[in-house]
Amino acid sequence: MVFQGQYRRYRILIKPARPGGEAGFILRHDPWLEARISAIRDFNKALEGAETLRPTRPTKYQRRRLELLLAVLDSLFLLDGRRRTLRQLAQTVIYPRSDLGRAIEWKSSSERRHTQRLVGEAHHLMREGYRALLQTGVFAHLR
Repeated sequence: MVFQGQYRRYRILIKPARPGGEAGFILRHDPWLEARISAIRDFNKALEGAETLRPTRPTKYQRRRLELLLAVLDSLFLLDGRRRTLRQLAQTVIYPRSDLGRAIEWKSSSERRHTQRLVGEAHHLMREGYRALLQTGVFAHLR
């Protein structure tokens, strides 16, 4: 189930309680334990009508960086399913108003290395890095 609070949504899996037992929470002991406990505290406050916590927001720079990484992911493939080259990606998303020079200049350019790093970071964000956004709560890894 998904409950909409004043400031956030709460996603909850409800399982029937054991016969004669009370309902409760079951938490896995994993690297996300503290984040889960915090979410349970927030949910309980919301149920009591005392939801006063505001969601953590990224800074302007962190938001722009996240938007850029998401744009990179969205632009990796052309409409016909072929993958864009790094140069095409750089020209359309990362450096849209720049002249990247001739092919030989592009091969050894800092723009190419920067594009490679952004693509790698975007893939990491897609695979598992989004969890860091939830865990840290302050978007600290988007430097």
